[in-house]
Amino acid sequence: MRRFLFILVLLSIGGGIAWRLYTAAPAKNMMPLGKPPIAVELDKAIQGDIDDVAEFTGTLAGEAEVLVSPKISGRVEKIRVDLGDEVAAGQSLASLDDVEARNAVEEANAKLAVARASLEECETNLTTAQSELERIRTLREKKVAAPSELENAEANVSTLLARKKVSQATIEQQEAALRAAQARLSYTQITAPIAGFVGKRFLDEGAMVSPSTPIVSLAEMATVKTIISVVERDYAKIKLGLKAMLAVDAYPGKVFEGHVSRIAPVLNADTRTAEVEIEIPNSNLLLKPGMFTRVRIHFGTHRGVALIPLRALVKRESQQGVFIPAEKNTKARFLPIEPGIASADVVEASGIEIGQPVIVMGQHLLNDGDGIVSDASAGK
Repeated sequence: MRRFLFILVLLSIGGGIAWRLYTAAPAKNMMPLGKPPIAVELDKAIQGDIDDVAEFTGTLAGEAEVLVSPKISGRVEKIRVDLGDEVAAGQSLASLDDVEARNAVEEANAKLAVARASLEECETNLTTAQSELERIRTLREKKVAAPSELENAEANVSTLLARKKVSQATIEQQEAALRAAQARLSYTQITAPIAGFVGKRFLDEGAMVSPSTPIVSLAEMATVKTIISVVERDYAKIKLGLKAMLAVDAYPGKVFEGHVSRIAPVLNADTRTAEVEIEIPNSNLLLKPGMFTRVRIHFGTHRGVALIPLRALVKRESQQGVFIPAEKNTKARFLPIEPGIASADVVEASGIEIGQPVIVMGQHLLNDGDGIVSDASAGK
């Protein structure tokens, strides 16, 4: 009985092992499944010319823009300009209440007059004292006048000379005070520091202002400018006088020509960019400060270089390149290249031969060695 059970157990174990081997083995006539070939489209590398053009954005500003504020505090009595008015340099823009300033000028004039009168009186007394001193000296030589008389006369002249110096200093002091009062009076008239247009009016007549309160803003618009940020790669190409073409949304299809007028000598350490100023003539005043602008700068043209369709460019493992057909257009091979200048459709490609077919559709699904299906005549 025990022998029978032992044989039964062995048969069960053997049957289990056989069943596992049977189910693990591939069925007859069954092939392992692989990655199917990918349908692709081909084009060719061509020889041609490509422009080295960079595009930037910026905001237009006037050649000069200033906020006009008074130099003193006071109440605005009159504003003579309004939004959009054209003004000349030195033109009166507004005036403050000048009653106190005028009174200060009159007071300074009066004090100056008193000081001048005091000097005249002192000079008259000094002339008289000097004559008296000469007379007493003559008498003293004749032994007629006493020594004390001569000493008193000399002391009187010395005193009057000192008073004359004080009077002259007082006059200088009062003249300075008058100039200060006159300057303060002139500050009640606010004039335009530059020629231009009134960009904004900040307040109305009757308002109280201080030296930090702007009354109007002015913008010189015969020439406008914009600041662009140039990346390190393009910085060496930027030169003073380099032509720049600008477009603004206000005038679709219209191009304005400017030039590089200033270049920052240092780059921003955080952004690795440098500020470059573009200056644009604006005699017709079409361009307005604050407009958003797109700037194109033409650095030059690369001639007779290899060009490939921009869409062919891919990146694999941090390496840029293209996929090319191999093994009679049945396999895709990754070809590393160094892309250069790019336009909307093509890119300069260093490391590829003229006429080399490249994959321009389906390439994003490929890895090196993948099977492909293509029209062999594509790109011809």
